Amino acid sequence: MSKQIKVIWILSLVSVLMLIGIQGYWLVNQYEYVLNIFAEEIVLQVMEAGEEEYLHRKEDGSLSKVYIMNQNNVSTSNKINVAIGVIAPELVSTDDSIVSMRDRTMFKSIQQVRMNADQHIIIPDNIIIDTTQIFMSFETHLTGDELRKAGERALTNQTHPFDLAHFDSILASKLQIQGYSIIPWQEDDLYDDHGIWKRTGTLFSPRLTVSYAYSPLENKGVFIQLKLPAQPALSRMGIQLMVAVGITLLLIVCLVFQVRTILKQKKINEIREDFVKTMVHELKRPVQTLKTFVSFLKDKKMRSDEEATEQVVRDAMFELDNLTAYLNILKDMLRIDNEKTSLRPVRFNLHELVGKVIRLTHIPPDKEVIIKPVYETHELYMEADPIHFANVLSNLIENAIKYSGEKVAIEIKTGQDKRKTWVSVKDAGIGIPAAEQDKVFIQFYRANNIPDKSIPGIGLGLSYVKLITEAHQGTVNLHSQVGEGTTITISFPVRQ
Repeated sequence: MSKQIKVIWILSLVSVLMLIGIQGYWLVNQYEYVLNIFAEEIVLQVMEAGEEEYLHRKEDGSLSKVYIMNQNNVSTSNKINVAIGVIAPELVSTDDSIVSMRDRTMFKSIQQVRMNADQHIIIPDNIIIDTTQIFMSFETHLTGDELRKAGERALTNQTHPFDLAHFDSILASKLQIQGYSIIPWQEDDLYDDHGIWKRTGTLFSPRLTVSYAYSPLENKGVFIQLKLPAQPALSRMGIQLMVAVGITLLLIVCLVFQVRTILKQKKINEIREDFVKTMVHELKRPVQTLKTFVSFLKDKKMRSDEEATEQVVRDAMFELDNLTAYLNILKDMLRIDNEKTSLRPVRFNLHELVGKVIRLTHIPPDKEVIIKPVYETHELYMEADPIHFANVLSNLIENAIKYSGEKVAIEIKTGQDKRKTWVSVKDAGIGIPAAEQDKVFIQFYRANNIPDKSIPGIGLGLSYVKLITEAHQGTVNLHSQVGEGTTITISFPVRQ
């Protein structure tokens, strides 16, 4: 059984750990995904700030038509050679002819100089441009519309250079994140070598570097470096985190409940085994006594001895009474939880009942027992169930004898005031550890400091004492020190 329990524990623990691991892996990946989305939003805000700064410079400019001249030379690096510049609208020459840009018909008929939909002139290689404006030549991968936009940015940057302070102010208003830094590109940095953004740092302390090229053809740009706050990403994962934490806690609770249930079942099995052993032990005594009595009756010579016969009968009745009381205790302790203990309270003389219990107490032959009653008054009457009260007192005395040494000294005190009647049983036995004094009243619990585990008992005595006392609306108080003894006081309310 123990081996099976260990296997179940190990499998359950491994299963829960695997599920928690999978849950954690999913959460980490989800966090990465949300963090990347958040980073892309910041990148978009950086680009919007850059575009706003660029449009501000472009509106202040007075550029003429931008033309892009494709040299059609492809280098080994798959980059194309282009020239960009501005053209005065008055002059475009082909050989010895002068063509006016204002004459659209002339452009269409020549078919050598083309004007695209955005009014930017694209001039083939065999067209010679006669202009005094700025020309710039670049090698780039850009083509089409990207090349045109990059050319415009390059020309704008020539006439109206990039304004870092203005860009910083726009960026600050859009990001709402403190602590970012702007670092210009180095001279050897190339536009084609940089991605748009890159995330660095740790999972819960991420950093973001955004690369913004304000003039791609000139390989000019800035890096925006900042620390990504984890709070926004975690806030977006609020539902996922709550579900994940809830499932994890549920798994842990289920595992704990399973382990506790298994331990409880194991404890019940142990109690069941101890109970059977104790029952066998307790039944042996009356059975053996009855066998002795029957053997005695079979012997005519021994039957003639009236004194011996009386003694044997008395012992047999005593053992049968003990067995009956023991079975009654079991019946009361194992009753249905909602069922109330059946009491038949009557008024009786407490001192007479105490004396009767003392007389009927079984004294083990290997122990020297002295029971001393101490009464405050000559007579003391109380109202309770005398049978249950006698069993309670008998249990306290038997425990005092059982858990003491060879010489046993027991003191029984009684007293009464206007509110309660009380009885205390004091011994000088092994005592009960402080940590276990509340537990000894639990069913089937036995203290761990019992020197001899073979002492019969299944931990029902004190639980029965508490059950009957509380059924009478009374209280039980325990005072004990290890090695010095135990005093248990039961108090019953005085019925008016």
